[in-house]
Amino acid sequence: MKPIVFGGRFGWLHPGKSKHGVVLCSAFGHEQSWGHRAMRYLAERLSAFDLPVLRFDYLTTGDSVGTDGEGDRLDGFIADIGAAVERLKSETGVTNVTLCGLRLGATLAALASHHPLVDSLALLAPITRGRSYMRELTALRRTWVDNLPAPVRDGQLDSPLHVLGQVYCDEFCSRLNGLDLATAMSRQPALPSRVLVADVRPGASDSLCLALRKRGVEVQTHTFDDYFEFMQETALSVMPGKTLTRAAQWVAENTAGSTASELMPGRMRKAARPSAHPGYDMVIEIPEAIERPVIFGTARLFGILCEPRYRRAGSPVLLITNTAGSVHQGDSRLSVRIAREMARRGIASMRIDARGIGDSPPHPPDGTFDMTASIHAKTTIEDVSTAAAWLKHKGYDTVVTFGICSGAYSALRASLTEPAIDAVIAVNLQRFYIPEGTTLEELYEQNRNTMARLGAAILKPTQWWLVLSGKRGLKPIAKAVASNVVARLRSQVIGVIGKNAGSAGEPSLTDPPGVVQALERKKVRTLLLYGVGDDGLDQLNAHFGKHGKKLSDASKVMTTVLRDLDHALLDPRAFAKVVALSEMFVKDLHPKTSSAKNAVSPLALAQRL
Repeated sequence: MKPIVFGGRFGWLHPGKSKHGVVLCSAFGHEQSWGHRAMRYLAERLSAFDLPVLRFDYLTTGDSVGTDGEGDRLDGFIADIGAAVERLKSETGVTNVTLCGLRLGATLAALASHHPLVDSLALLAPITRGRSYMRELTALRRTWVDNLPAPVRDGQLDSPLHVLGQVYCDEFCSRLNGLDLATAMSRQPALPSRVLVADVRPGASDSLCLALRKRGVEVQTHTFDDYFEFMQETALSVMPGKTLTRAAQWVAENTAGSTASELMPGRMRKAARPSAHPGYDMVIEIPEAIERPVIFGTARLFGILCEPRYRRAGSPVLLITNTAGSVHQGDSRLSVRIAREMARRGIASMRIDARGIGDSPPHPPDGTFDMTASIHAKTTIEDVSTAAAWLKHKGYDTVVTFGICSGAYSALRASLTEPAIDAVIAVNLQRFYIPEGTTLEELYEQNRNTMARLGAAILKPTQWWLVLSGKRGLKPIAKAVASNVVARLRSQVIGVIGKNAGSAGEPSLTDPPGVVQALERKKVRTLLLYGVGDDGLDQLNAHFGKHGKKLSDASKVMTTVLRDLDHALLDPRAFAKVVALSEMFVKDLHPKTSSAKNAVSPLALAQRL
């Protein structure tokens, strides 16, 4: 597969010699990042049938140009699909095209199917009634808000609609509310001859299917059996292999001259790798920066280098890591917005995918596709180190790793061993050390037993009943309390840096004080940012005092706790504060980028915000 840029849109072209091609139409908002791995998997299944496939980001989404959340983009998205069809034709010479979409992408694919090259549609969990879709989004937002810490929850605004980081402006919401796909398709000037519909619930698209059949379209329906295990946050998502395989076979079997028996099993089992290094003429031009897709390292990792238009030689660079199993764009495009906002402030960045995530090669050594994300793998930390070394080789004097939650973990752990890393910004770091092989279930259980959660639960009779009835184990609770007490006593006895910090012995990298000692010895400037209600504070408070106050003994490591910072940085106010703090932290590391006379510490800035 090779990266491609057309009309400001970024995408990937998967090879195939057939004259029948496929354009994949992504979901929107948080569902776009949740569904990215599945769309890549589907593209590779189709490519194994020798069908050329183009998957891409609509304008104002993903890595494409444009600011998200502004105006009604529905017609623009439909036009983007038409442009993708034309680009696939010019690149490969296809004469017929199948549009295959997921969720809102399926709806957009249907609305764009009047294009003369389109002869078939594959609709995966299509949104047929916009009003129902808006109710889903509103309910999801309400659930998210209800689970926020009180200081963050109290500051939420109802308009514009904001769902897991994606802003839906009033004009767009109004357009979606009035959408009825069955009615729209009955009025289409031209329709494809064949349509596949995979519904989440049997009969969910009956009105659409009826409208299509009335106009002579051959419609085949399936149930999207593995939808609910799939459509959730990337750390938990399971690839819907059954549905995607069935969709790929339907497309191939209905292509002139192709049958499922022609499938090449060897190709289908292995995930594709990004092609040779893209040329430097392949750029994504935005007002504040020039972005270039890059492929680096022996593992052929993928990233997007975002450089301000007028950057200074040797200036600092922010290395943005993956959050959970989310693609380098971030949840609801968060990493793209961070990169471009930092570029506007004169700071370069590179957002990357580690092995098994996004558009980088797979994690398993045999090249098979990852069906679930491995978010704390040792290889992820190695890949962050590889990216830092590559940036240093490219001439950046100061490399700063940046990450949120699991991304904060890989950013921090890579800095302990990689000489190219000069500084770290870790947002809502959950653990300073996670043993290899620790499962997500084990980590979630640890977070259930933080002191803040246990303290709040101790006065609730229902929580005691769970323990007494055996539905919740007492042993993990006791272990968590004991561990917390030991950590607090240890910090009182030997302090944060430790009595023997200056000795020749190497600090332990498996406990928080040892990690801080190692950062101090390596002279890695480190900024730990937390929200006041975040579970990661439990370990910080136990080892370094409330909100890390004992870290004042450290010269390189500092912490800042913000009242209105949500865990995943999806709230716009939290985003703005973290960007401002990060800018100040980076420019303080590299005085050439700012006036030393006007320098302000991140802690002082946080108190102002």
